[in-house]
Amino acid sequence: MPISNTLYPESMEFRPRQSEEALWRSFISGDTEAFEQLVSCIYPSLFHYGTKFSRDKEMVKDCIQDVFVKVWESRANLNGSIPPVPYLFASLRRRIHRQTEHQAAREQAGTEAELFEAVFSIEQDLIRSEASQELGDRFAALLNQLPARQKEIVLLKYFENLSREEIASIMQITPQSVSNTLQKSLNWLRNNWSPALPTAAFLFCKYFNKNF
Repeated sequence: MPISNTLYPESMEFRPRQSEEALWRSFISGDTEAFEQLVSCIYPSLFHYGTKFSRDKEMVKDCIQDVFVKVWESRANLNGSIPPVPYLFASLRRRIHRQTEHQAAREQAGTEAELFEAVFSIEQDLIRSEASQELGDRFAALLNQLPARQKEIVLLKYFENLSREEIASIMQITPQSVSNTLQKSLNWLRNNWSPALPTAAFLFCKYFNKNF
């Protein structure tokens, strides 16, 4: 397998995704360098996503390593036409759940969705002053009040820029369920956001790249 035992650290910068589908097809066709580039491109997003299910970063890294090992070993049977990002996200999600399900049962954690532990923060480029920092913190606090499944969909949609079909594939729900849950989340955020704060409204719209 043409990758080292220690995958790329969580501090690695995120890279553009425009070539991931091409890398996936090249890898399946036998290009080992394309596989290494694919790992480099997708690893940061996988790690970011994985750490929302577990605070054990080493376990998350091991799960990502296992996913890529499995992909490498089964490359002859993979479909070159499928988008690699949702496929790898779904694979990681399943593997982490398998790793944590026994602990979750002992702690009576319940469903898979309750394992999702996203903690949102406002991006630094939105912070322009101490006042906007406070507004950003308030906005993040609102996001963190959403139920686990809603937080996961918000993260995949607005932080990972995935389509509703890709999110549905990852979470094993219907695209309509994604849309309904997302709309419910946005309505709740909008209804609980103070309309008296114009800067807050700006942060809200820019953060979701959506006008309300």
